[in-house]
Amino acid sequence: MRRYLFVLVGVLGLTLAMILAANLKLGDRGLGNLEATRTASEWQQATRGITYAPPVGNTGPFKVLRLADRLPDINAVVLGSSTLMGVTPAVLPASWRVYNLTVTGNPTAAISGEARYIEQHFSAQVRWMLAGLDWSVGNLYQPGTAGDADLSAASVLKAYAASNTVPFIKRVEDALSWPRVATLMGMLSAAFNNDNKIKYLQQALFDVGGVEYRCADGTGTTVARDFDVINRGLCRGYRYDGSWTFANDSRLTPVQAATLAAAAAAPSSKYTKLLCAAQGEPNASYLRHLGESAGRFAARGGQMIFLLPPLAPGMEQALLGNTRWRDCLARTKATLDAWAKQHRVFVIDAGAAERYGCVSAEFSDEHHAYPECFQRILPRFFRALEAGRVMPGLWSAQQGADA
Repeated sequence: MRRYLFVLVGVLGLTLAMILAANLKLGDRGLGNLEATRTASEWQQATRGITYAPPVGNTGPFKVLRLADRLPDINAVVLGSSTLMGVTPAVLPASWRVYNLTVTGNPTAAISGEARYIEQHFSAQVRWMLAGLDWSVGNLYQPGTAGDADLSAASVLKAYAASNTVPFIKRVEDALSWPRVATLMGMLSAAFNNDNKIKYLQQALFDVGGVEYRCADGTGTTVARDFDVINRGLCRGYRYDGSWTFANDSRLTPVQAATLAAAAAAPSSKYTKLLCAAQGEPNASYLRHLGESAGRFAARGGQMIFLLPPLAPGMEQALLGNTRWRDCLARTKATLDAWAKQHRVFVIDAGAAERYGCVSAEFSDEHHAYPECFQRILPRFFRALEAGRVMPGLWSAQQGADA
């Protein structure tokens, strides 16, 4: 019995050690590193395929590298957080050759710094900027002052290399987490079913990026490469234009959207707490910084347009059902309207997305819209703008009813 236990413990220990070793190696990609960032950017530039450099919460350095490569070919940039990752070239005017620079969790302070850097350094190439102003997730109200940004590739990579160190114990915890173990099992299963098992495992475990593959998008022409081990083989990442694919993301049903809208309007909701944390008053430093950049950009022949991102159908209406939330949101919009008129810029109010015809299935959650929803909103605004039916200030579906 003792020998049996020793053998059992030994086999389990060896298995655990092999899992740990394999996932530590794979985790070098999953937790992010400079080599993966550079290689992912170089690969996308060469292939125009779908990819991103992990971790998904810090893809700023990857996006800056992509912007540097794309600058000779573009004349427009989208700035913001993940709420604008659904903005693709198809939803913008044909004259816009755009790169979507949005990154997850990007605060308004950072967006204002990015706008200033582009205005000061790239205005010869970039003629248009579309910038998101996120009030629903509280970014517009965060305390502090607007900062400066450095979008030069060398500077960003230097800062990334200096800061991107993960303690060994955290790497071990990540390696033994269930998502990592499950992904490893899926990888081993894929290797077993592959004609060249050894080569597949070699590439999967030791290459900085995974095996190149074709996306199941109906055409079979889109190529992808995964530099992380989560969501492998799903074409989940950034397109060549910088927008997100939303692959494997869920789509809301009308019942889910209604439930989420009701929950968003509750006193305990993060949305209501963030909305009224500053009584609905946007941070004046951010607006001043953005207004100054917009003015200088316009003097150079450019144009900045701002967007309040779309929310799932019924969500804004639910917030308006409470007097306190309604007053805070009214203050936000009145302040933005006055600011936009002062600086002669346009702010598209897309919060009540259902007024533009967006439906619940065009959202993955309360505040992340698919490209189909942006397709209902942005072309409508640009048609009205071209027809001279838009004045500086806050613009919404009501003003563009005939666009």
